[in-house]
Amino acid sequence: MIILGIFLLNQIRTGGDRRCLELLELLAERGNRVIVLTNCFLDYRNKHFIKIDLPIKYVLHRFPPASWLFRKHIKKNITAIRAELVRLDAPELDFIHIHGDTHLKAALWLQRCLKTPLFYAFRSNDIDRAHILRTRGRLGFRAYFFSLLNEPINRFREKQAARFAELLTFQNVPDRDRFLRRTGCPEEKTVIIPGNIGPPRCAPEWQQKNASQGVEKIVYVGSLSADKGLWGLLKALALLKKRGFSNLKCSLLGRAETIDKTVRLVKNLGIAEMVSFEGYQDPFPYLVSGDLMVYPTLYDAYPDTVLESLHAGCPVIASSVGGLPDLLRYPELLFESGNIEEMASRIERCITDSVFYRRLRALCADRAQAHRFDWAERFEKAMAEFLERESQVSPQK
Repeated sequence: MIILGIFLLNQIRTGGDRRCLELLELLAERGNRVIVLTNCFLDYRNKHFIKIDLPIKYVLHRFPPASWLFRKHIKKNITAIRAELVRLDAPELDFIHIHGDTHLKAALWLQRCLKTPLFYAFRSNDIDRAHILRTRGRLGFRAYFFSLLNEPINRFREKQAARFAELLTFQNVPDRDRFLRRTGCPEEKTVIIPGNIGPPRCAPEWQQKNASQGVEKIVYVGSLSADKGLWGLLKALALLKKRGFSNLKCSLLGRAETIDKTVRLVKNLGIAEMVSFEGYQDPFPYLVSGDLMVYPTLYDAYPDTVLESLHAGCPVIASSVGGLPDLLRYPELLFESGNIEEMASRIERCITDSVFYRRLRALCADRAQAHRFDWAERFEKAMAEFLERESQVSPQK
């Protein structure tokens, strides 16, 4: 297949960004001809796919929106893009592929211009996520206001994707079903492709290397703010300290740009000696040396951090929201989102009940095995089946 990817961001900020590039590399490695429109200001060295660089300067979350600028620059450079596709022996494409809605405007314009099917990967349920953060009081006044302002925009984007994308993939069933209810999109246009455990991120040297026999060190990987439920974990640690588990240590891994409120909360809760801020680090050394990964998110579609923990063999418990029930399945590995008492009690049981802790390890090993599959092959199969259906229908038109 000949696939045109779009990745015009000027930096890799999230796991979703990284996974998008990984997928395009893996599809190319499997023998597909993959050409990607990239931003020349992105510091990324491609290994398998072919790049077409565009010079696009923008500031994230500023006016004009990056999505608008992406479409503008593609329209401006369409003649050069067409010429480059011909030079690369790709005058006719099988698919345009994007991850998430940042590139939707640009993709829809290219879809019409090049008359090429669009494969849209739905990464995050922004509408439900924003609703949860508002109802849980996790947004300041300004963020709350912009959250309300963005909801109709997000709904419009969803309806555009539902109407114009020929194929859509979701990481979990609940997100897919909510999308279908909001947009009226036919279910047959959709496919479920969950996240996987595989290279290059989940390298063999880390596989099942955790050999912990008891819980003394907790690991948290994610945003160091309220929206991932971190504050709930900190309050659970304070509760555990009151119960006599003050020797428990917790390593927090994540970007440290805006953590002032979190640092103040740690001091106010009196747990400074229990918590260490490790910054934005490779999580695998911590997942191998830690005893339990706790992921108290308020919403996540299919978090890579949990998959990484499973790969390393570090037992993980997480809140039962978004795609996590699909990912972890077993009730012992899940707790009610925002329920500090239940979270603290689950951690306490891991500390005091060695039989229960060994069971968690076995359940996590089972879930790790379930996620060791060829991720790119699933995407390739979905596209190939679509093209096969279209080839059968076309002669009748």
